[in-house]
This record gives sequence, C-alpha cells and structure tokens, in this order.
Amino acid sequence: MRLSGPSGGAVRLDDVRRAPPLATLGGVATSGIYGLRLLRTPRVQRTVVVVVLAIVLAFRALQLVGFAGQIQWGYDFSAYWQAARNVLDGLPIYTDAQLAGTYSPQQQYLYLYPPFLAVAVTPLAALFPTDYRLANVVWAAIGAVLATLVVVGVARRERIVERRDVILLVGAAFAFPPVIGELVMGNVNLILLGLLGGAWLAIREGDRRGMPELAGILVGAATIIKVFPAIVILWFLLRRRYRSAAWAVIAMAALALVTLPFTGITPWREYPQVLLNLGAPVDTTDTIAPTVWLSTVMPPAVARIVVVIACLTAVLWASRREAEPVSYAVAVVASVLIAPALYHHYLAIFVLPLLLALRWAPPWIWVAVVYLLMFGGEQAAFGDSGWLINRVLPTLGAVGLLIVLLVRGTRLGGGAGDETLPDATNAPEPA
Repeated sequence: MRLSGPSGGAVRLDDVRRAPPLATLGGVATSGIYGLRLLRTPRVQRTVVVVVLAIVLAFRALQLVGFAGQIQWGYDFSAYWQAARNVLDGLPIYTDAQLAGTYSPQQQYLYLYPPFLAVAVTPLAALFPTDYRLANVVWAAIGAVLATLVVVGVARRERIVERRDVILLVGAAFAFPPVIGELVMGNVNLILLGLLGGAWLAIREGDRRGMPELAGILVGAATIIKVFPAIVILWFLLRRRYRSAAWAVIAMAALALVTLPFTGITPWREYPQVLLNLGAPVDTTDTIAPTVWLSTVMPPAVARIVVVIACLTAVLWASRREAEPVSYAVAVVASVLIAPALYHHYLAIFVLPLLLALRWAPPWIWVAVVYLLMFGGEQAAFGDSGWLINRVLPTLGAVGLLIVLLVRGTRLGGGAGDETLPDATNAPEPA
C-alpha cells in the first residue's frame, strides 16, 4: 500500500513511514522484539488494515440491515417522495406553515429544497406510489454507486494509493458513519457527493473540450438541488474559472425551466419565502452546525452571519494561497459548514475533501484523526454525557478538516504537482 508524497508522486508506505528505532520498554529495545518488528513491515500493516476494515464493514452491514426495519429508514427521503407525489397529483409542494412564518426543519415529509429535486424524484414516486421506504432502497443504491465512483475516480486521478489498494479507500468510505447514515436516512448528500466529485474530476481534466463546461453543469445541478453548493460557484469565480461559473448558472436556469411544465411558476416564487422562514432546529440532539453552537452565546441571526463570514473568508484565503485541489476541498467543506441546519450524516460529502486532503495536505495522520473524530453517533451508555460523542467530536472533526486543509494544505507553487493543474498560477481560462 502506498500514499502520495509531497513531491507529487505516489510512494510506498515503507518509503514514507519507515520509523526510527523504537524506544526501549523496561530496558529492552522494542525494535528487537519479533512481533513489534513485524508491525513495521508494509505487508503486515496492510494485513492489519484489511482485517480491521473488514470487521468495521461487517458491523456497518449489520447496522444497515437493522435500520431497514426502523423509522429512520428513508426518514429524510420521505420529504422528497411526498413532494414528488404532490407534483404528480397537482398539489402544492410547500405547506401553508412554511409560508406563514418561522418553522422547524425537523419534520418528516417536510420538503425544504427548490422544486427541481421534487420533479427529479417523480419517477421513483410513480414507481412506488404508496411506500417511500421501498423507493428509498433504489435511492440508497444510487447513492452507494455514486460514492463508490467518486472514491475510485478521485483516488486514481490523484494517485493517492496503488491501484490494488483503491478498494481499501472504498471500504474506508463505507466504514464512515455519515455515509451509512445517508444510506439509511435517504438524504440527498450522496447525490451531491457524486456531483461535486464529478465536477472535480472534470476540473482535473483541464481545458479539454467540454470539461470546464461539464464541471460547471455538475456544480449547477448540485446548487439547484441544495443551495449551499453555490459556494463552489464562488470558488469558480475566485479561481478565474469563468467558463465553469457561467455554465453553472446556465445549468441552474435550464433545470429550473425544465420543471415549469410540472410545477408551474408558483413553487419557484414561494421558495425564497420558505428559505427565509426556516428556523433553527428545536431538538439539537444530532445537530452539529457551527451556527447552532454559536447561537447558545449570541443571537441566531448574528451567529449565522459570523459563520457565513468565517466560511467565505476561508474560501477566499484558500483560493489565493492554496493549491487548487486544496482550495476546492476548502470550498466543499465550507459550503457544508455554512448550512444553518447540519446533521451528522451530512458529513458524507466530506468523503471528497478527505480524499483530497490525503493527497494534498500531508501528513496523512491528521486526516486520519479528523476522519475518526467524525465517527460520533449516539451512545446511550454515556448517559447525559453522550452529547460529547454525538455532537462535540463530529463538530471538532468537521471544523478540524477545514483547519487541516488551511494549515497543512499544499501552497501554490509548493512543488506538489501544481504544474498539472491548468490554472495553478491563477491564469484565466482561454475564451
């Protein structure tokens, strides 16, 4: 197994992690102990990784099967399915309560997104007209395929590991609790992972015919599904990728127009009000949004402004100082953290920036730390202290990933392969 080195090429584990002689233990040099000496060999290290990963994945599979019979299965997807049913039946997408005043986002069947997603889900709603839970099986399968394609595509394109070890990164993605949470809850974040990951792969292809346009189209599609990826459009502008930014806007307009025969103009006129009326979560048990944390010490409106300014500043700084893969990862992370309602399973999108951090923000150990911090999850055994595991650690991991990218990320001209990126010197795209 090998990870990429700071020089830009992939190197073997024994080249980058050959440890100095181990310290003595009780007066005996541990480097001379046969078992510990074996742990320093790449073959044994890979075997340990495979065994641990297999155990975790078996546990995740049991979790997935167990949750399939619980209320959590398709809980978020029910909102998309219900909105799609309303489109098919000619009923309003948004409720009167959403238009009347402040409302809580924590309700099943409550649709919070632009009308496009409701129209996009109509084929599943038509195929499964009475049971959203069955439709979520297909939805989860689509998300799993997209997550796999992103991991394989980015790992190979960025040369993160040897080709035979890409499967280990796929396993690590599905061992990541937010990914399993997305498959269970049926939220849209694995779809966004696929779109944003595909956009990055298109960016990496450089100025080949259609690639900047494709990157913009994919980001535009992500933005019209869920508003926060608009931060990536800002990143296009900051990196002088004007063609991609233009195509993102064109894609958004085109997808909106496609929905009009199904929804009419009314839902599009209502959506800004629906967005403005969105209130803070009433139950913060699973909420890790920085805005919610800050709302405990300042007014919610002020907290939201502070988070927005901090995230935009991070994107601006990274776009000027960091290598393009790092600044793109920062934009993706910031776009998620800026959301006023952020739950643990939303962090499934972080599979993409975690992969880029492995390649472009050495050493890998810090990436492993934030990855493990984001495991989190409810732990009843901890009683009243369970919020430390459920909320604090994942929040620290999410914010920590942003910090790792900003602090450890390869700088422009830092000798980590920037020359392979079309605009690494901020040169504008050719017209």
